[in-house]
Amino acid sequence: MSNTTTTWHSIREASMISGLPESTLRYYEQIGIIDPIARDPSSGHRVYSDKDIESLTTIACLAATGMPLESMREYLKNRFDGPEGARRQIELLDAQSLRLAAKAEALRIQQAYVSLKSLYWRAIAEGHEDEANRILEENKDVIENVKKQPGKGAIAR
Repeated sequence: MSNTTTTWHSIREASMISGLPESTLRYYEQIGIIDPIARDPSSGHRVYSDKDIESLTTIACLAATGMPLESMREYLKNRFDGPEGARRQIELLDAQSLRLAAKAEALRIQQAYVSLKSLYWRAIAEGHEDEANRILEENKDVIENVKKQPGKGAIAR
């Protein structure tokens, strides 16, 4: 007979270990990202097993990459499906890698704009308006690129 003992964790402990807020843990259970969590028979409170904590840690890492919920749900299901599951994992991770590359490019464009405007205002502050106008003229592409960023409001002068 095996003498393994399951360690049970409160939602507060699960939150602290995973780094996910308690409200997120409840939400992820509600929408089926994580399997239903056991309840303490006397109090009715959620109790998380070590296996649950392991899943939450994986979810926290995926969430930190900005992976969509549906992809996280599929990722968790694929973990135990052998080579076929592994192939689906690669597809999910490749798709997330592309999303992150697009975000990185958007940040690069935003950084270029901030650097340009810093140079512009430095020239203005030093009384070199001709230099400031030259900077704007030579960097029209940077301004056009940042204006094309989705979901961004008007660009301040």
